[in-house]
Amino acid sequence: MEIPGYSIEREIGQGGMARVYLAVQRKFGRLVAIKVVSDAVTSDPEFGKRFVREARIVAQLTHPNIVQVHDAGVHEGIYYLVMEYLRGGDLNRRLQRGMHMQAAISVVKDVARGLDYAHQKGYVHRDIKPENILFREDGSAVVSDFGIARVVSTGNTLTRHGTVVGTPQYMSPEQAAGRELDGRSDLYSLGIVFFRMLTGDVPYKADSAVAVGIRHLQDPIPRVPAHLAAFQQVINRFLAKRPDARYQSGAEVIAALEEIRTDAPIPNSVIKSAVVSTAEIRAITDVVPPPPRDLRPIILEADPKRRPARRARIGPWLGLLAVVAIATAGLLYPDREQLITDLKLAVGLSGNPELEQAWREAQSLRGDPNQSLASIVAGYRRVLSLDASHPGANEAIAGIASQWKANVTAALAADDLALAEARLTEALAVFPMDEELTLLFDRLADRKRAASIVAATQALLRSRGTNDVATVTGAIQSYQEALRLHPTNAVALAELNRLATQYLALANAAADAGEVTTAMSLIERAATADSNVSGLAALREKIQRAASVEREIDGLLQQASAYRASGALLNPPGENAAEIYHRVLATDPDNAIASQGLSEVVAQLLTRATEMLNAGQIDAVKTMNARALEIGLSDVALSSLQTKLSAEEQRIASVQRLLAEAEKLLNEGFVTEPPEQNAVARLLEVLRVAPGNDAALALLKSAAERLAAVAREAYDVGMRVEARHYLELALTVTPDVQEWRDLRDAWAAEAASATASTARAAGT
Repeated sequence: MEIPGYSIEREIGQGGMARVYLAVQRKFGRLVAIKVVSDAVTSDPEFGKRFVREARIVAQLTHPNIVQVHDAGVHEGIYYLVMEYLRGGDLNRRLQRGMHMQAAISVVKDVARGLDYAHQKGYVHRDIKPENILFREDGSAVVSDFGIARVVSTGNTLTRHGTVVGTPQYMSPEQAAGRELDGRSDLYSLGIVFFRMLTGDVPYKADSAVAVGIRHLQDPIPRVPAHLAAFQQVINRFLAKRPDARYQSGAEVIAALEEIRTDAPIPNSVIKSAVVSTAEIRAITDVVPPPPRDLRPIILEADPKRRPARRARIGPWLGLLAVVAIATAGLLYPDREQLITDLKLAVGLSGNPELEQAWREAQSLRGDPNQSLASIVAGYRRVLSLDASHPGANEAIAGIASQWKANVTAALAADDLALAEARLTEALAVFPMDEELTLLFDRLADRKRAASIVAATQALLRSRGTNDVATVTGAIQSYQEALRLHPTNAVALAELNRLATQYLALANAAADAGEVTTAMSLIERAATADSNVSGLAALREKIQRAASVEREIDGLLQQASAYRASGALLNPPGENAAEIYHRVLATDPDNAIASQGLSEVVAQLLTRATEMLNAGQIDAVKTMNARALEIGLSDVALSSLQTKLSAEEQRIASVQRLLAEAEKLLNEGFVTEPPEQNAVARLLEVLRVAPGNDAALALLKSAAERLAAVAREAYDVGMRVEARHYLELALTVTPDVQEWRDLRDAWAAEAASATASTARAAGT
């Protein structure tokens, strides 16, 4: 097989529809992965559309956690897709090797980031599973294989409604039922992947794809093992049957996992799907091979005739005699002290021969540079299993742990992430409950994540260049995110300075040519990349001195004012009041009109946000707030908007919780009793925080009707007192039902008549 421009090296994977080859792109000399579609599939008349669609989809998805596509085409009937080569294998392979719990969480967050980006672009992957989660060398996870992804932003799709595609074990309920999908279906599949990572298996299995789909639709959400209880609520949200009850975005998934790390204990352990080896068991337990039970046959080999018979006790004098008699055996021992110790063990002069032997073996292991950390610590733990208070063993283990952590810290300081990860992985296997190692793991994860972001951003800039404004803006944001994770990342700092210097030079050239508008735009980019770049202040002064700068600023201010008047405060991008005011301030930071204009924009936004909150348009307020932060509005008033938004979200959540509790209590029969723990009490609380709530009013009406029905039933069987009690409760809940008032009056009249009759009978 020949594909122009590429040298095929070998096959590295295959599936039902395609094979994947490792190849070299001759032009750049880089390794790539080429996906070549099977001949059996290319005969399908719809295939060409699907192949072109996949290529276009992935080409439009530029994100650190989505596989990067370099090229696509057809050559002599061969459909091919050229992608970046990911050396880290897929998630199945990672789980076989073993993955720390913190790393597993990072993987889910990486996939959620990639899916969040794809969903925002309008695409649903539809086949999230371990085989489609790949890894770069730095450990970051990447979503691959958008072969059956589809667009959800338009009404036209290549998959008919009712057609099921995907992998049954990882399908969402709506996917299994052949219904329309959105991004929440992918998040369900990610939840299945996470459940398998935690437990080793998928939650729903059956003999056929149809049976698996039915289980997705009907079976309850499974429970995770007790030691993983911290993740149960996350699994419940992931695997909710109704999409509205799930996480609504990848960002929500990330926030939930971050919350777990701060609010709940996470097992400090390693997940591994392959068979655990004996060496690994020894690394995490005190199980080590026992020492020889009796060293005397070895030590006394120099004089077999004098080998003592087995007895319960050998006298000290016989022990001394044995030492003298076999002194020539010292020729076999380079260490005379070791010989004496062995002889003492042989004749029983040592207090605990097994302990002495275990201590010697532990010391020997520590002195051997070829021994692993697990073997060394296991040796000392063997000593402690014989004597828990042994000072030397405890001190040795503490010293080894301290030195190992120092080595990891030094590797991180030197940015040798591979060495740090290797040492940290080994240390965590031996000391799984050490909190300092967990913190070091977090630091390592942040460093790796930062390195991954930097590498992906550099690749993006190499492929797209620095002339595209959107690309550069995204690159600057990515480098700044890398610095948040790793504040001293030299590459990110250098890249930001390089971009700032480049745009500063372009701004200088534009200013010299009298192109003030262009210069102002360029200097804004330079300042965003690195506000301390050399020459920035001087260039600002140059632009301010330009003859046309005042006219340019006046024009921009008038334009911003017009945008404000028309309501274009934040949108559309590039043509709104906030961005124009920012552009003026980038050149003239002290411009009073622009500063005042921004303040008025914020005031208008707050008024608009308050109106939307009163109308229940929370999502619209969120979108507006996010856009304001994206542009750079950081006024204190925006903080108050965020506070209002959070309070409104909490109020809505409280109403939903109270309604759910009320409905449950009503179904269980707790209508008005016990006090404070009944349906009516919950519904009245809802109406206190949400007056006029239709759902609460409807449930109150239902509760009252149930009480009235009980009252009638009681009255019919002669329980008159109880009947009147329940009717009064019904009228207390809903006092304006005339029918019940009339019934109460009729019952009262009947009771009075009965009382009078009784009194007359008694008088007679």
